[in-house]
Amino acid sequence: MLAELHLHMYGTIRSTDLLAHLAARSSVQWDWYEAEMEAAFGACPPTRTIVERHRSGDATAAAIFDRLFVFGDDDAGNFDRFQAKFNLLIAGSSMLAAEEGPDEIAREVGAFADAIRADHLRQGITYAEQRFTLGKDLCTPSDRAVLDTLLAAYSSGDGAIVERLALSLPRSDPWAAWDRVQELALGPTGEALTGVDFCFVEEGHPPKDKADFFRAVADFNLEHPTRALAILYHVGESFRDKSLESAVRWVQEAAELGAHRLGHAIALGVDPAAFGPHTRPEPVSERRDQIAYDLAHADGLRAAGVPVDAAALDAERQALASRPDDDLLNATYDEARLADVRRRQDYAMTRVRSTGAVVEVCPTSNRRIGDIADAAHHPVHRFLAAGLPVVVSSDDPGIFGTTLADELAWVCHQTGGGDELHRRLVAASWASRSEVLTGRLHQ
Repeated sequence: MLAELHLHMYGTIRSTDLLAHLAARSSVQWDWYEAEMEAAFGACPPTRTIVERHRSGDATAAAIFDRLFVFGDDDAGNFDRFQAKFNLLIAGSSMLAAEEGPDEIAREVGAFADAIRADHLRQGITYAEQRFTLGKDLCTPSDRAVLDTLLAAYSSGDGAIVERLALSLPRSDPWAAWDRVQELALGPTGEALTGVDFCFVEEGHPPKDKADFFRAVADFNLEHPTRALAILYHVGESFRDKSLESAVRWVQEAAELGAHRLGHAIALGVDPAAFGPHTRPEPVSERRDQIAYDLAHADGLRAAGVPVDAAALDAERQALASRPDDDLLNATYDEARLADVRRRQDYAMTRVRSTGAVVEVCPTSNRRIGDIADAAHHPVHRFLAAGLPVVVSSDDPGIFGTTLADELAWVCHQTGGGDELHRRLVAASWASRSEVLTGRLHQ
């Protein structure tokens, strides 16, 4: 029996179910989807035509659609390319169709939930946590219909599988939805709501900005221990806008702020050699924060072999004091600096481990979105060596064309852990359920 902890509901939809849905739709936002694909890939695929062929009874269309829909190794490279393919799931949703009301939207979500449940049971998954993204305040009629549908389905169940929900909140403003989240958690179906999630684009949204929100969740959990909510935080997955040092710092900050599970955390453990000598931009605001971090953690960094020149850092901070936050600096990496980053990662991993935060490793997602071409560079090797709590998940198994069993097998094969590691990872997932990490349930 398997527990799957990192899933985004629409990304869990299999190509066959999506094709049937699109073929039955009278309204699909094709123009938008095709424009986004053109921007990300430089070409527009014939997806619209293939759906029409399937609608007309062409038996060959399903296999072609699967190849067009799945974000495979040949598509890999960055989050923008992934999002462009994912947009097909959005373009065909009734949630984008102004003429369709809450009842139709709820029926769509319910049908997909049923298909996903059946798929999980075929895989031997008997516990699953789904993440779902809605509007800013979760209070529109459509939002309410969707949430009522999912929470009712997940709180009842049929005994074959336990399903739980985490609501993905906007990084820019999670407060707008917080009252509604608490209302749902304390409501009659609140047992099925076990977490809040932060996902999508992380650039521009440092974890420090969520400190007050993390405290609010912690206060809620103290007051309502039987309905406590886990904080699930995607971090260190995409970090094109900052130095490698800052990307590592963000993961540590999220853990120390109180995140129960960290989504991906690639920056924490990826072999810096994977990047090679290069230059990347960083805003002045991030450099200031990194200087403050280095000074605050000087003793620990030095013990890990990272040189910290306090006088030079203080002089640099003074020189940056009058610069606008969004001014860009260049961080240039040679072999020596990359080796230094590796030592910083080692230090940060000890700090993350001390918090008890669990790292969610999603191998296929990491390789394709994170562009980790060489399996030897994947962070799971160093996570396991450092003794970090790790769970393996599939993230968006529908669009990645993978299963949880595939993900576990990849990790066990690539690390040489074999059957023993497989048993440990399966057990770790059961021990890292949101309800366990927050104290709702005891192992």
